[in-house]
Amino acid sequence: MDLPFAAGAGAVRLGSPWIAPVILLLWTLPALNAQPPAGVKQREYPASSASLRAALQKLGAYQLSRLPILEGFVQTQGLQLDRYSRPYYEFKIDFLPGEGKRTLVRVKANISAWYSEGDGTAQGYRVLQSNGRLETDLLDRLSDYLAQTEPSTGTPPRSSLEEQIATTHAQRLEAERSLSGLEAQLQTLTGTTQVVSAKFVAVARTGTPVLDKPAAGAAVLLKAQPEDEFEVTGSRGGWLRVKLDEARSGWVNSSQVQSNLPILSSVSAAKSKADLPADFTILRESTSSFDGDWSPLKGKTSLFVWAQPASRITPNIAAAKSRFAEAIFAQRYREATHSADNSLQGIVVIFLDKRGGVAAARLDDIGYWLGGTLTRDAFLARCSFDPVGAFPVVTGKVRPSGKARATTPIKPQ
Repeated sequence: MDLPFAAGAGAVRLGSPWIAPVILLLWTLPALNAQPPAGVKQREYPASSASLRAALQKLGAYQLSRLPILEGFVQTQGLQLDRYSRPYYEFKIDFLPGEGKRTLVRVKANISAWYSEGDGTAQGYRVLQSNGRLETDLLDRLSDYLAQTEPSTGTPPRSSLEEQIATTHAQRLEAERSLSGLEAQLQTLTGTTQVVSAKFVAVARTGTPVLDKPAAGAAVLLKAQPEDEFEVTGSRGGWLRVKLDEARSGWVNSSQVQSNLPILSSVSAAKSKADLPADFTILRESTSSFDGDWSPLKGKTSLFVWAQPASRITPNIAAAKSRFAEAIFAQRYREATHSADNSLQGIVVIFLDKRGGVAAARLDDIGYWLGGTLTRDAFLARCSFDPVGAFPVVTGKVRPSGKARATTPIKPQ
């Protein structure tokens, strides 16, 4: 006999025909939730999401990387692999809470490659479907890494970190007091350091180094431009101490400055301070080694800037590209030369409009142009434009060979 079950004003009998499907559905829901989306590989680990993310960063999982070939890494059905080149991949990684202190890691590889038909009518980066090899390899490497680092003691106790910070802070204060005392003794003994009444100087040449000490071999704090104007706060021998901001100062050789001069009105000031043209918007920027065909930058650290049309711009999109590339060269050059990082050697602008195109220039050549050593035409002749037809405003002024080519792909959405 079926037993009634009270539900509101009525009763439902356990023997009703729809009870069994409902129970089965509730039973299978956890299993359905555990299934990853199509194209996603997953694995559970006995670690927190924070420690797993740190381990994946150590393994380089968040970096855009290049594939040697496509075969063996993508689903090749219906693809003509000979029409694809320069394949790249990037992982999308998600963390989901598991049972207890375990974490579920889900990985999907986004693969893109440059597609070109023989006649050049259809070309551009295309997104390809991974066959799961990259995802499985990453999860295997994560397992191996966790197994190797498991005995590690991990992060020191908070009290230990606080002690280290306090000790370091005390050592720094003591060093600063000692340095101030030595400078005072030097002023007393030699009389060569003097406080200078407020005045301003500008450097005479592009890229003049501002150093952390009054010595030729001292560390470079920044490379100044002719339009930069500094307040002089002291001098020592042939060196001037200049104010960089409220907390910092640096030293510049007095032979490399011009006193009490207004800011330059040269091409450098005009170019570096100009706003970027509104025809294009920047999608992404990254710094990596240049592995294109253009020999002046091949194998050298370069800044890559991806740009797409902001809207429907004028039919003369080629001229707009040229203007935008020149503005990027000038603006990013100023930022690079004011940074303590001296590794950057070139700037590459990748246009993502229908025609496409890549403009590349050496950092030194941009400096010569902005400083007036090179004319605009001479500067453009040292740049790379690929294809040249996408930049007719510079046709006839660029070198006929050694094109830059876009060797870094569109970041998949």
